[in-house]
Amino acid sequence: MTTMTTGSVHHGFLLEHREEIPEIHSSVSLFTHTVLGCQVLAIKNNDPNKTFCVSFMTVPEDSTGVAHILEHSVLMGSKKYPVKDVFGEIHKGGLMTFLNAMTGADTTWYPFATRNLTEYFNIMDVYCDVVFNPLLLRSTFEQEGWHYHQEHEDDPLQFTGVVFNEMKGAYSDPIRALFHHTYQGLLPGSTYAHESGGDPHRIPDLSYEQFVAFHRSHYHPANATFFFYGDAPLEEELAFVQERFLAACTTPVPRAGIVEGEPIIRPVLIEESYPVQPGSPTAERTFIALSTLVGTARDRKLNAAFQIIANILFNSDGSPLKKAIVNAYLCKDFGGVFLADSCHRSLLVTYLIGSDPEKREHFQALFRATLTRMADSGLDRDLVLSELNKYEFAVREEMNKAQRGLDLIGKALPALRHRISPFDALRTDALLAEIRTEALAGGYFERLIRTHLLDNPATATVTLVPDPAKMEQGQREEQERLDAFARTLDAAGRRDLVDHTRALVALQETRTSAEDLRRLPRLARRDLDPEPPLHAVQPMQLAGAPLLVSDLETNGICYLDFGLDCSGLPADLLPYLDLFGTILTEIGTRRLDYMQFAKAINQCTGGFSHSFQAYLRADSRDTVRPILWLHVKVLSSFLEEALALVNEVLTSVDFSDVHRIDEIVHREFAWAEHSAHSDGYSLAATNAFAHLSQAGRYHEYVHGIHAYLHLKHLAGQYDPEEANLLAALERIRDHLFRRRGLTVAITAEAADIERFRTLGAATVNSLADLALTPVHPEFRLGARTRACTTSAEIVYNVQACTLFPSPEAYNGRFEVLRTWLSRDYLWNTVRQKNGAYGCFIQFNHLSGNFGMVSYRDPQVRRTYEAYEALPAVIGEMEVGAELLDQLVIGAYGSCVPHLGPAARGAAARNDYLCGITPAFRRQRLAELLATTAEDLRGFAPLFAALAENRIRTSLGSAARIDQDRDLFEQRTEL
Repeated sequence: MTTMTTGSVHHGFLLEHREEIPEIHSSVSLFTHTVLGCQVLAIKNNDPNKTFCVSFMTVPEDSTGVAHILEHSVLMGSKKYPVKDVFGEIHKGGLMTFLNAMTGADTTWYPFATRNLTEYFNIMDVYCDVVFNPLLLRSTFEQEGWHYHQEHEDDPLQFTGVVFNEMKGAYSDPIRALFHHTYQGLLPGSTYAHESGGDPHRIPDLSYEQFVAFHRSHYHPANATFFFYGDAPLEEELAFVQERFLAACTTPVPRAGIVEGEPIIRPVLIEESYPVQPGSPTAERTFIALSTLVGTARDRKLNAAFQIIANILFNSDGSPLKKAIVNAYLCKDFGGVFLADSCHRSLLVTYLIGSDPEKREHFQALFRATLTRMADSGLDRDLVLSELNKYEFAVREEMNKAQRGLDLIGKALPALRHRISPFDALRTDALLAEIRTEALAGGYFERLIRTHLLDNPATATVTLVPDPAKMEQGQREEQERLDAFARTLDAAGRRDLVDHTRALVALQETRTSAEDLRRLPRLARRDLDPEPPLHAVQPMQLAGAPLLVSDLETNGICYLDFGLDCSGLPADLLPYLDLFGTILTEIGTRRLDYMQFAKAINQCTGGFSHSFQAYLRADSRDTVRPILWLHVKVLSSFLEEALALVNEVLTSVDFSDVHRIDEIVHREFAWAEHSAHSDGYSLAATNAFAHLSQAGRYHEYVHGIHAYLHLKHLAGQYDPEEANLLAALERIRDHLFRRRGLTVAITAEAADIERFRTLGAATVNSLADLALTPVHPEFRLGARTRACTTSAEIVYNVQACTLFPSPEAYNGRFEVLRTWLSRDYLWNTVRQKNGAYGCFIQFNHLSGNFGMVSYRDPQVRRTYEAYEALPAVIGEMEVGAELLDQLVIGAYGSCVPHLGPAARGAAARNDYLCGITPAFRRQRLAELLATTAEDLRGFAPLFAALAENRIRTSLGSAARIDQDRDLFEQRTEL
């Protein structure tokens, strides 16, 4: 390989700078193309998960979402690859560990990652061709962006399109609206005052001609930035993009630039509203944000310091500011974030969740008074130390991410965008050491607070109030626009529209020819390792309790899990369980109040959290083991202190601070309500699966719709329910805190595992040695076909069944069919044809239960019709040899995922508890690799269960659900 030195040229790229960065174990090189001026950043190391990205400055001038629609559309075919859905075809059959495209406020990027070198260059060729040479057909614009849709003359005229429907779902999220209005307030007239994703009310303003012109002006190679990460040969990467895509382009063009607008110099007040369901209450549902322009994206030290300051002020439970605001009953939750590089200016945003508009002035006054007092008297040193430690832990843990390349590219891309050294952006150790020294010496953070917050008039306050009439108003305005268009059509025009709609539908149903599909480069089955390395835990004992050990490289971090058996909990306690886990990990102990506890936890750990899982056994479907997990992640140097805190929680957790518990309940419901209305697919899926197994019923009672309604009642009737809650917390503690039934797991390096085996015995022994008496909870569920309405404008549709009544009926060949269902059939019908943003499968081979989940879906009936067509579709499916190989490879990749050490340890722990052995996983891979087309068709009769034993849950838009109300036995307003 040619030696690379600064100033040398390699395949048309001049090496500007190169250096080793030890803290990311990488050699980093920055190149500039000698003709076009576009840059390449190469981060080279021994990571086999090779990552490529090409990005473009895509600067919106309005909120039509042109950059977002274009991001979708370039992936729908290019000159070299005239395939109707390039992204779908790649996704259907490959070993990629990541494949996506994303649109930001001023940038669109196209990243992927794979461990296979051949596939790496294959997809690099495809991705570069689709961005530089896309087909951009009018039909693609209409499918992915928007179009007038009317399949029959007596059908209602409507707008539809994948991005249009996606953004209707996104606009159901008031948090998104809060931040959008914040940017408009702080940076009026700038690029960032526009909605790059697209405002559904503005998307239909975009014409096809404007769409094509935007590509022409923004996707020139001179406006591109390339990233290479991992162990692929750098010379080959440079040669590849130069010879195939850049050499023929000899005319540079200016790079797209942002419009900075006129940043404000005095306070701005914005009052807006967001839709809630008609007739729903509006008290304590207002969102208020107070935001400040702090500096620029180039102020590296200032921005790093404010990341920590934001956590000190807004997010730590040890914050006096947070305590003052929450104790003043101004909101259900208070938080904030510092945005260092989302645009050319850095900004600090703090917000109230679950407030009222008349509380705004009190909030502003209390915010300023408390901040002044903190700056004048000095920040609590323990609080500062805890947040410094927590921030540094997060930086260190980044090395453990599975998609480490993507993470590093995400740091370097904003730096290059804002003309900052990407090398500085990738180095943090020295900067954090400098900040730590100054912060602990005292006065540094306080000076920054005074200068950039208290003495800075460049603030925007956004008040977002709930409006029960806004949803109907928006629907009425959309209908008026449709009616106005309809009035421009005569009889011939109406027939032409119907014909055009039908032609688009027919095109969506037309498959790409086999000849064109062959143009896409692919792997073959022979490229697959029939016996890939599979990680499994090593079972041991810790003071008599099972200890599940994963000895993995973790960069000096220990991931600890303490599993508390919930088999003894009766049904009436299960809806309190998730709340119990939250309170347990926050409330403190008899020695430490919740603020002291928060500081102690952050000083010595990277986090203390909980989760719930009901485990089925591979050898017995009727055996369910519900476990509440307590998770601790800690640097090995703090292992002893972290375990001492866990022991203290298990022996002296204190539920006497009823005021704090009241705050937690209302905070948790505020976020649960927000999630249900803006992204409720998991609630719908959990509810559907509850009808199929005991494990599903546990999940429904712990974090499904049943649990949500229980939390809603608790928050709404807190005072009369407080005694019941406190009694439930005590009962749950008494049931769970016992040695028998405890399971412990650790993912760490060998030396730390040995230390833990010595230190961890005290944790086990701290629990009472009491017998565990399992109970059989009596669960009460709603109707098997159920609709739940929210203020969303779209719907999530779930249909589920027990596909394999007998465990023996399942084999690895089904994973191939599953790949076809999710990446071909559902992708083409529910997404491409019907306009949903996505549709995916949930399946558990242990229970045999199978479900389909549509995401941000404008349809209800049509989606269920697509689901119930499966028996016939599978029975008649034609799968040629090439498609079959593609599906086998895709299924193989899903069964051998690329995971970071924490996730690998957790997956191995779960496999062990379910009785899933490496031998079973190898057998499944062998069956998968031997799949035939007849094997796939052979599963068709099983899908009759979808209609014979119908289980459906839809969650979302009341208007859309009520149009198909006959599909459901029960309708619930969430």
